[in-house]
Amino acid sequence: MIYFTRNMILNGFGLRNIPDEKVFPFTLELVENLPAISLTRPVTFLVGENGSGKSTLLEALAYAARVPTVGGISLEEDPLMEPARRLGKMMSLRFGEKTTAGFFVRAEDFLGFVKNILRSIAELDAEIQEIRDSWTGGDLERALATLKAERQGYTDRYTENFDGMSHGEGFLRFFNQRITGKGLYLIDEPEAALSPARQLSLIKIIMDAVKEKGSQFIIATHSPIIMAMPDAQILHFDSGTITGRHYTETDHYRLTKAFMEAPERYIEALNKPIY
Repeated sequence: MIYFTRNMILNGFGLRNIPDEKVFPFTLELVENLPAISLTRPVTFLVGENGSGKSTLLEALAYAARVPTVGGISLEEDPLMEPARRLGKMMSLRFGEKTTAGFFVRAEDFLGFVKNILRSIAELDAEIQEIRDSWTGGDLERALATLKAERQGYTDRYTENFDGMSHGEGFLRFFNQRITGKGLYLIDEPEAALSPARQLSLIKIIMDAVKEKGSQFIIATHSPIIMAMPDAQILHFDSGTITGRHYTETDHYRLTKAFMEAPERYIEALNKPIY
């Protein structure tokens, strides 16, 4: 079980005001109607259909909270994140506790993160080999000590065979290594990188981080497996509103359950003419 705690890092958020000039994302009905949201559990799920605004809101929260971005271009520099920056600048966050730990990550950014790690290791290998090839005297190992220690730091943290892992294996190892303390962790659709079994592994990592480190997570997801995490708060995005729902009341749970009970009925319906 996830143990409830009142000593949360982020207690809630809302909008200070909306600009008079109507530009995206302030044209979204969700943003125009955004209520003051209280976060009541260490794990909060943002759920809803594609286009409901949950990812935009999560990105804006990451910008407003000033948590670092993993893998891709930072939120401050990414030109595609301009809507998130606009919204983030208008947000008011209610912190229960300040922390510098945490991060924001999207599943698609993880590939960029892996490439950066492997590129750094490759550059260190090339530099070490160049020194070996050109060395003319003195203590070679002492000269290489700093570079080798830096390389060892990468492999100790992320494993020598990071590129040989599956996407899901690497994703889980990343979480195990980077959730290092009581921090605010914002994750967008982690299921994109994970099989159903690996999603259960992620649940275990998150539950342990909450219990042992006091971490807090806000996760946008479509996965009925991930959102089944016990004691989590579920915020449902629908028709420009955000409401709290129980797990079994979410569209994701209901549709998945109905489909698994009678998949042939749904497949047959796809073959029916639409007019």
